[in-house]
Amino acid sequence: MLKRLVTALVTLVLAAGALVATGAAANAADDGVWCDPETRRCFITISAPSDPAPNPDSNGWTAGAPACYSRIDPNYVNDYPNEDVVTYEASGVRYFYVKIGCGDGMRYWSNSRQCFVSMVQGEWPARPGSYSQEAGYYVCAPFIDQGATITSYFWSETIPPGLKVLTPGSAAEQLISTFGLRGIDIGMAPEVNPEWGHRRGYVGVPIWLWVNNPEPLTWGPYTETATLGGQTITATAKATSVRWQMGDGASTTCGNTGTPYNTGYGMTTSPTCGYKYTTTSSRTPGDRFTVTATTSWTVTWTSLAGPGGTINLTTDSSTDLEVNELQTVIVP
Repeated sequence: MLKRLVTALVTLVLAAGALVATGAAANAADDGVWCDPETRRCFITISAPSDPAPNPDSNGWTAGAPACYSRIDPNYVNDYPNEDVVTYEASGVRYFYVKIGCGDGMRYWSNSRQCFVSMVQGEWPARPGSYSQEAGYYVCAPFIDQGATITSYFWSETIPPGLKVLTPGSAAEQLISTFGLRGIDIGMAPEVNPEWGHRRGYVGVPIWLWVNNPEPLTWGPYTETATLGGQTITATAKATSVRWQMGDGASTTCGNTGTPYNTGYGMTTSPTCGYKYTTTSSRTPGDRFTVTATTSWTVTWTSLAGPGGTINLTTDSSTDLEVNELQTVIVP
């Protein structure tokens, strides 16, 4: 009986020695596993957790880290199962992390900052002069499970990795791109002659130009409000002028809708927007001048977050015009 007891004790001591040796070997080999020689617990080793470098797509979005880690106090390592804890060593200091869910497009974990990053909702403070209008304002919220309570805020010219949000300026651009603004319905004297199927004018005879039946989408104001990428934007578009390119190499710009012509005006010049040709269209293809009306728009936008701005746009419309010379008839 005594002999069997001694044999069992020797076997147990040898097994313990083998475990310690195994732990030491894992440390020395650095083969992706580190074992604590005191607790005999082993953890997967990783490099220092970090965030992906900015690689924005067309929306300015960069994919977030594929795995997210929250650093924990070494004293709390035993609160987590082995499979949830990873470790790495730097400058002789060993750090422990617990694997956590990364979040979603509106809130994503930053391995570098060690917090959940999201764009601040509501009104933003005044933007520092060192940042452009495209900079966003973000909140860095700690992982509550670790007992951290400090929340910080920061500005960034780029959208942090993992977030699928828009800065106010980008949201405004997306909203305005859906407006469907159109070129004006061209009003012109001479009008289209049903017999000829086109307009015909004459050298030296006043041409009247105007915006026919102005509408919100051809002259403004046109307003929309929408929430895009976490930003609530209101944008209003207004036309400011029309540049009339007359097809003969000249142009005239009118900062109004012009005056519609009626026969009572006779051969007078338009009081608001008009033109006179000095040459015929005979040398142009098809014996026609192409008259192009380019409308300049100013779109003013504001955001619930506070930033606002303006975006300038243009729309075009065109028509053909034949220009001849008046023939002098001598009556005896």
